[in-house]
Amino acid sequence: MTKFGSPEQLSDFSDFGRQQVLRDVQRDGESRALCSPDGKHLFLLLPHRLLSFLRLPTEAPLLPASYLEITWTSPQLVGVLFLECSEHPWLLTLVWESGRAEVWSPPRGPFSKGWVLLQTLELCNSARARVVSVCNSGRDLVWCEERPPSGAKALSSSSSTDRPYSYCICQRFLVLHKQQVTLGGMKIVLHHSPLYHLHSTPHHIFMIPDGGTKGIATRLLLVYSHVEEKITMTSISTGLIHSKSLTEAESDFQKMVVEYLGFVTSQTPLNNVCLNVTKSGELLLMDSSRHIYLLSPDGAMRLVCDIDNHPVASDAQIAMQIFDRTLACALDSVLYLIDISTGRLMEKKILNADRLFFLSVFETSAIQFLTKNGIYKISRSSGVMGNFENNVKSEPALVEMIFEEACKYYQRRSLSNTKLTVQSLKTEGVFQAPIMLSSILKYYQKKEKSIDLKYVDLLSTMNNDLESYLSLERLKTCIINVAEEDIEKYCEDLVDQEINRLLHSDLDRESLIYINSLFSLFPEAAWLSVRNNLQFQQNGDGKLVVRATPDMWKKVLGPLPSGSKESSQNGVYPLFEVICQSLYTFKPKWLPMFVKHAQDCLGLSWGFSNKDNCESVPLYKRALSVLSKQKEYTTADQDCDLEVDILLCSGRPLAITQAIHILIGLQQWERVMEETKKFSQLSPVITKDIFVTLLVEFVKRRYLDAYVNQICDICPEDMTATALLRIVLQNLPKTEGDQCPFPSDDGAHFTIGLLKPLLSKVLQNQARIDQKAISPTFLPSPPPRTDKLGADHVFLNGNGLTPEYCPLTDIRTANGL
Repeated sequence: MTKFGSPEQLSDFSDFGRQQVLRDVQRDGESRALCSPDGKHLFLLLPHRLLSFLRLPTEAPLLPASYLEITWTSPQLVGVLFLECSEHPWLLTLVWESGRAEVWSPPRGPFSKGWVLLQTLELCNSARARVVSVCNSGRDLVWCEERPPSGAKALSSSSSTDRPYSYCICQRFLVLHKQQVTLGGMKIVLHHSPLYHLHSTPHHIFMIPDGGTKGIATRLLLVYSHVEEKITMTSISTGLIHSKSLTEAESDFQKMVVEYLGFVTSQTPLNNVCLNVTKSGELLLMDSSRHIYLLSPDGAMRLVCDIDNHPVASDAQIAMQIFDRTLACALDSVLYLIDISTGRLMEKKILNADRLFFLSVFETSAIQFLTKNGIYKISRSSGVMGNFENNVKSEPALVEMIFEEACKYYQRRSLSNTKLTVQSLKTEGVFQAPIMLSSILKYYQKKEKSIDLKYVDLLSTMNNDLESYLSLERLKTCIINVAEEDIEKYCEDLVDQEINRLLHSDLDRESLIYINSLFSLFPEAAWLSVRNNLQFQQNGDGKLVVRATPDMWKKVLGPLPSGSKESSQNGVYPLFEVICQSLYTFKPKWLPMFVKHAQDCLGLSWGFSNKDNCESVPLYKRALSVLSKQKEYTTADQDCDLEVDILLCSGRPLAITQAIHILIGLQQWERVMEETKKFSQLSPVITKDIFVTLLVEFVKRRYLDAYVNQICDICPEDMTATALLRIVLQNLPKTEGDQCPFPSDDGAHFTIGLLKPLLSKVLQNQARIDQKAISPTFLPSPPPRTDKLGADHVFLNGNGLTPEYCPLTDIRTANGL
């Protein structure tokens, strides 16, 4: 299930100054991208060149000095640091291998002169010292420098590899007063130290051994807390080993580790290929086998995941960062998105980029990365279900799980009364599939090139199911050991995986009972899961749009499992009712539109008839049954409005009539007339029923006097004056005693004047019908013309009279009267 959307471009570098230079530099050669803490400056670091690019718009004027460009040949640039100062948000500090440091102030304000070099400093006390790694924590500069040998030691060793403990970790405090920058006294954190690469957080320094270092140094990682003045020893395989204060360790690496020498020797050496400090102050490490570890400042080491078993190529481009509990790992052009809490691979994306850098340039919580084509983001969409590459250690669990599922499957379909067991499946060969599956499991994670072709199709078919089952088991294991404050998040993931698994499998009676229990025990988590699985979305008008796949609709509206009808009395309901109840609880306004979508999808040809669907009970009636069970928890007005909306959205004539009757009972006359006009053309039966109902209300009470014209508009054409008067006379309110001709109760009685518009409309309709009835379809032949009438001619029933004139005296004369 997808958790993340497609990459969206935030910037094509058009909102940066010197945008063409920015594009050209990235295309011409390999560079490293950095961003200032405020996100206003972007830096590209090349082998012998550093360039800055100002983000637009900016307060300062765009001058040539607004962009920093530094080139050098030697010595080598060791670090590009951003120092925090009380007078300035940040200062750029460049440190070279020789120990020279430059402190630059960026352009700020409308009167800025651009980049200003505040000070050039010398970090090392000896001119022969060499800085190999540097970092900063606030205004503290901490670096690892190589000390030159002295005396006989200089003659006995000529290279740094022959002197593995010739380094020391140093620290100096930077003081800024106005535009003057000075350095405090040097503090030696560690003497006789191996070569360590330093990475900093606001309060801690991570010391990672160099890959070329030999001995116990490759097995030992250090975390230095300059606030507490202590050093913590840790390793990849064990985690925390010990923590000592600097005074106790006497600032000497060899003395600090001597009592743990035997234990450290047994630890797994770190073959690190990539590392990065997270925003939360932890350190991510990836070794050559693609195992990703997370090192906490307290020395705790955790294996996050193993994204692949193949070793990392020497020229691979790797980047890692954590965004809101999601680990984003870019390995060449493949982006892995991993849940940092459970270690599950949620999604894998193929990017059209050779190299990228994770930078927080814009203010957004989404995953941001920079490529040579621009800055992109990947936003989290929905769902927490993902895939994970399982390791070989999980094979027995998967094999056992397959047998157990097969046992349940065949037990339900077996014609024998004999109880099937996992052991019988294995020994008696009743079910052969697990034997084949277990034989391919050894290929499941290895992905060997020599994999047997006959397993490829089967592996691709069951790959998602195996990953789903194993990630589910791992998640359950995590919940046992998780902190109390994180249990809710893990439970949400667990419920989501379970519901997602059930919706993609055959819904039998057992599964239906399980779904009911999940919605009962974890209502909110279950609602979030079903919302993601059925893709409930809200359009611009605030109405529900359901983008569920046909397979999902089959699960919701398909035939009920045998026996489920009886179980509803015990609190187990069909899936449609379960979803309606969840909608009613968390999003009641969406319930009517969900019923409408369900009815539309029910008309599709899915291989089952309406008889299979809960004995042809209309879906709107099933939804209304959910309302009737929940009335005691809500107000009557809310239930009535929701009931009316469900009835109207159903589109059924009887339901529409029932809804309008409810509105009449609620005396919502304006909506009554609105819905009546809307549905009056749907069916003559609906129109006549509504008209008679409104006429009765019009006769009995005075609420509809203002709507008499609208009542006339829906008057059926076949309504006669006799039928109208009969309805009026039958529903006149009964009076007690003699009524005076002119009552004095403000005209509250029904009068003939109020009935006049309706009578006029009925008479007009009747006259129109009569005219159509007597109008011949062809003109009759005219009678023969005579100059005068014969004496014996008799007028009978008007025959022989012209339409214009017929004197009564002539008629009497002709008839002998």
